[in-house]
Amino acid sequence: MCGIAGAVHAPGLAPPSRELLARMAERLHHRGPDGSGVHVDGNAGLAHRRLSIIDLTGGAQPMCTEDGDLSIVFNGEMYNFQIVRADLESRGHTFRTQSDTEVILAAYREWGRACITRFNGMFALALWDRTRRCLFAARDRLGKKPFYYAASEKRLLFASELKALLEVPDLARDVNPAALHEFLSRSIIGGGRTIYRDVRSLPPGHMLEWREGALTIERYWTLRFEPDDPARAEDDYLEELTERLRESVRLRMISDVPLGAFLSGGIDSSIVVALMASLSSRPVKTFTIGFDEPGYNEIEDARVVARHLGTDHAEHVVKPDAIGILGDLAWHYDEPFGDSSMIPTYYVCAMARREATVALSGDGGDEVFAGYVRYRRALEARRWSRIPSWVRRGLVGPVAAALPMEAPARNFLHAIAHHRPEAPGYHLGIYPYIREDLLAPEFKRQAAAAWAAEPSVPAAAPLPDDLVTRLQAMDTAAYLPEDILVKVDRASMAHSLEVRAPFLDHNLVEFMARVPRSLKLRDGVSKYLLRRLGRRLLPESVFTKPKQGFAVPKGSWFQRELRSVARERLLDSRALSRGYFRPKKVEMILRAHDAGTRDYSDWIWCLLVLEEWHRTFLDPDTRRV
Repeated sequence: MCGIAGAVHAPGLAPPSRELLARMAERLHHRGPDGSGVHVDGNAGLAHRRLSIIDLTGGAQPMCTEDGDLSIVFNGEMYNFQIVRADLESRGHTFRTQSDTEVILAAYREWGRACITRFNGMFALALWDRTRRCLFAARDRLGKKPFYYAASEKRLLFASELKALLEVPDLARDVNPAALHEFLSRSIIGGGRTIYRDVRSLPPGHMLEWREGALTIERYWTLRFEPDDPARAEDDYLEELTERLRESVRLRMISDVPLGAFLSGGIDSSIVVALMASLSSRPVKTFTIGFDEPGYNEIEDARVVARHLGTDHAEHVVKPDAIGILGDLAWHYDEPFGDSSMIPTYYVCAMARREATVALSGDGGDEVFAGYVRYRRALEARRWSRIPSWVRRGLVGPVAAALPMEAPARNFLHAIAHHRPEAPGYHLGIYPYIREDLLAPEFKRQAAAAWAAEPSVPAAAPLPDDLVTRLQAMDTAAYLPEDILVKVDRASMAHSLEVRAPFLDHNLVEFMARVPRSLKLRDGVSKYLLRRLGRRLLPESVFTKPKQGFAVPKGSWFQRELRSVARERLLDSRALSRGYFRPKKVEMILRAHDAGTRDYSDWIWCLLVLEEWHRTFLDPDTRRV
């Protein structure tokens, strides 16, 4: 795993500065502490930080072909590079190293941009083609690795993280009101936007080309949820799932450095570890995080699995003083990010890095196998469609809007009023109608105008008719790459740890998209087919315990240990003077949460994250870059 950065200038401009490229790379030191490099070829400059995983001595970057026509920086792993390499060797290509990076260069020379479809991996790469005078970049199908860019007619800048781009002196730090509007609705930023007006994120499954001032972006992969018709026998699907998942785990265990796995005791991570144990000749190293709060501690569940599989197990309990790492979290996440499970993710990555350089995770299991509780709730919420829309919007809506923010019935009534038949009861992030009360009038106007002006992103494929499958498609396209994978990438790279997700092998994902929904969510039981596989490998207790996400007990923290921290930070004159919020509404949220009349911990956390981001990246007296 690595960090990449670079700049390409239009003809007639001076070449990129080697010193600037080196500074950009240094900002990514945590992503690659094992080596660095800068390469300038005419008007193109590439920079790299390396975390050595495969071919520890021969994979240094930037890497060039022998004739110098092609050069590349690459972040990630191509799990099938040996297969692609064998194909290229049969076509006459020779290789100097054992690295997957060199295989990418040869594949581009052989097949051009279409080479990207031949790889199975997690990646973000940038390749300078001197002959065509163009920069080619691509991001993996599901969005595991990040790629940020700022493009104009004069230059293209790119990097693995936003903070590297901020090393460019004349890159504006203007806040994108549409992105802030989205953060205050979903607690994350997506859709290709970033918190900065002039910087974008390359979407998953897309490739980019910048050539003498002209930028083109194209999709190269589309996931289609099209269940087999007619369906095959259930046992046929089970056997194919077992084979595909076992192969996915095997590929992700290939490493020249120490390997381990995250273990929560839930279905997803436990199955990954069980398959690792079956493929390994030594005990698998496993890592678990817990809390001293009832309902938030999975340590004992993980112990049961660890004992059953004979793993080399380690644990860590997170205390309420975890808020002390808020500054480090703001630094590593680069823009406001409101998923508080970033805290345990950050800690489990720190713990794992003490004993391993690569860790496997269960990420993607809920999206691929329909595991979220909200899918079942969406089926239940379909009954609201029976209420005429004029009743829901004309009567229930005004009643909900008239209730105070802290009224107990407001959330429920608002959900009915804004019921969407295409996604009933589906809700991600923090409630937007609370946002409307909280925002200062002038900023609300600016944010709404900026959001309305945002270009719409066309869907990759028509949404499925089946409700649960439709929600799966929505989550895989947005929630997975914009929340889950961002969370894991930034937390792991903060500690120079590579995390691999076997459930997100694109071949496995495509296979499960063809599996009938009845084998995912059946009679209220989620992950039906995966559970059948798991029962061959794990104790029954794994499948009978209630589902528990990677949640943080922030509700009680903000009422007790962190109460004063939240008040001091959010009611500080600097925070209130930013003009985003009504001060009295911020105080009301804190007061209502403290009294226990409503749980506003999600909002309190998001406001804290936003304030810390400003202090880390914008405020002149406290910013770090």
